[in-house]
Amino acid sequence: MNTFEFLIEKTIKLYESNTGWGDSDEWTNQDFVILSEKIQERTGVALSYVTLKRVWGKVKYDSLPNTHTLDTLVQFLGYENWRGFKSQNGNGTASAITIKQINGNGHDHTIDDNKPQPKKKGWILKSILSIAIPVVLILLILFMVSMRALLIKSNGWLPVVVRSPVPGAFESAVKVKTAIGPTTEDALAADQELAKALQTNDTVGIVRLLDKDWAVIPSNGDVDEGPSIFPSGIRSGFRVLKTMSLSEPRVRLYGNIALVTTKVKLAGVLGGKAFDIQERQTDVWHWKNGTWKCILTQEAVIPKV
Repeated sequence: MNTFEFLIEKTIKLYESNTGWGDSDEWTNQDFVILSEKIQERTGVALSYVTLKRVWGKVKYDSLPNTHTLDTLVQFLGYENWRGFKSQNGNGTASAITIKQINGNGHDHTIDDNKPQPKKKGWILKSILSIAIPVVLILLILFMVSMRALLIKSNGWLPVVVRSPVPGAFESAVKVKTAIGPTTEDALAADQELAKALQTNDTVGIVRLLDKDWAVIPSNGDVDEGPSIFPSGIRSGFRVLKTMSLSEPRVRLYGNIALVTTKVKLAGVLGGKAFDIQERQTDVWHWKNGTWKCILTQEAVIPKV
């Protein structure tokens, strides 16, 4: 293991301890979404859940994390920056390494790599599972690929519908699992993430989730193009949201394209005037380079009864 890999592994272990969520190998997609929110709350910097999954090795990515990402990761843990983290942890080469851990009670603890650590109970079972689980996953992937090819050949793409079990409880009801590729769950999570960025007027988050060719068709039938439309309106004060809640989600997946339709309640200020409306909105998502990008938004106002 080289120095960088050593330090990343130490960082991941600190996150497991700091969050109290246990072994990150068992974390779900939604866990990384929540962690992204916690990092932004503590550091003021937005790291997407996809970026975190890349650092954790959940998403294949050939490049190393940039300095900005590394600095933010360790700032969450109480370090000044990545350079300081390396210095305090012996650059991954010292024989006895003391690592600062920050728990919820504010106490510091240390780990000495030279001190013999007791074996955890169940290590034999864990070793067996570490071999068996990858084999099962590979077989499952091969089965899914075969079934998808069969569906394409016979009937075309099979649309999959995802609905919230409780009307009006879209955000709390969705539990997203780790995705291998484009899935309805990941598309739904991306749509939810975009809604949160819009609700909090997060201009950086909005641009990150929109494709460079994104366009919106508002209820008046116009076509507005470019991912900077909403951010520029937010920065100028022309369009500022106070509420954006989603319900009644409906997701259909066609290969690397997903259609996500939701009922949206919007409230805020537009052109100096307050508004409070409900819409039926459809976002078209395109899966590319291991992530979802929104390429089109269609809005339709629901008349008040």
